[in-house]
Amino acid sequence: MHRSKRFAAPATGSRSDPFRTARLKLTLLYLATIALVVSVLSWALYEFHAHDVEGLERRRSADEMEGERLAEDARAGLEEYLEHLGRSIIVADAITIAAGGVLGYLLAARTLRPIKEAVEAEQRFFANAAHDLRTPLAVMQSEAEVALRSRELDPKEARSVIQSSLEELRRMSGMVEQILDLAKTRSPRASGTRSLPRLDLGALAAETLQRLARRAEERGIRMTHDASGPVLIAGDAPALERALYNVIENAIAYTPRGGCVTVRVRRDGGDAVLDVADTGIGIAPEDLPHITEPFFRGDKARSVHSGGAGLGLTIAKTVVDEHRGSLHVTSVPGSGATVSLRFPAL
Repeated sequence: MHRSKRFAAPATGSRSDPFRTARLKLTLLYLATIALVVSVLSWALYEFHAHDVEGLERRRSADEMEGERLAEDARAGLEEYLEHLGRSIIVADAITIAAGGVLGYLLAARTLRPIKEAVEAEQRFFANAAHDLRTPLAVMQSEAEVALRSRELDPKEARSVIQSSLEELRRMSGMVEQILDLAKTRSPRASGTRSLPRLDLGALAAETLQRLARRAEERGIRMTHDASGPVLIAGDAPALERALYNVIENAIAYTPRGGCVTVRVRRDGGDAVLDVADTGIGIAPEDLPHITEPFFRGDKARSVHSGGAGLGLTIAKTVVDEHRGSLHVTSVPGSGATVSLRFPAL
């Protein structure tokens, strides 16, 4: 459905990589912790053995029957043992701390990886949002400049410029609305453990189809609805309606005139399933893993058909995840696509 090649990569032009610095600091923290623990344990081990050796030396001295010389030899042997033990502990500590430093460096990278990926995803999001918002602004600016340079602008040309500007404004407005919807669905307050009311997924799908009926009619697309009785789930009706609206709207956007969009609601074991199938241009196999990424619209053919921001399935996926469900897409290029939303049924 919305598939737009990622327009921008994360900004990495700064001289100092903050994640490299953070990795080094975290490694030093791990290393200091390991060194402290190893030092305390080694000291305790040495003191324990020294105490045992001193006790053994006292017992030998008390029981010694062969004179002072033998007692001194025994004492020298015990002292040599303690020195050897101390050197062994120091070597073992050094090896442990060195190994801990290496492991700490690797562990720091693993610890920071999710944060780094989240930051890079946020950077891509803002870069792509800026790109998609800049495009209609550039169109409006160029058309207005051409109109101003014209010495005589007849009413038809003026009307054409105004209509084009309005179309771009509507596109920008729709994009901003989708970004706001995405922000709402990703809000911490939107994903709590609150109890959700029971609702009929089939009835919700029928209402959403009704809202989109005029758009489908204008595009010459037939829509059908198939629901075999009530299919109940626990859900937030406005959020689910937003998700269904985006999925069905995407299906309409990628289906050529004369095509069909079918919405089917059914039970599958303990799950409630809503399938949205279209007879559109389909999705390339290499694009399927990325279709729920923000601003992803895939190949140029799909981008031309859509004209949208590429946030529809991102919003739908977020809403479905919050309802402990799953979103799955299957497609054959040139033969349409099917988006399946699966929720725990009541």
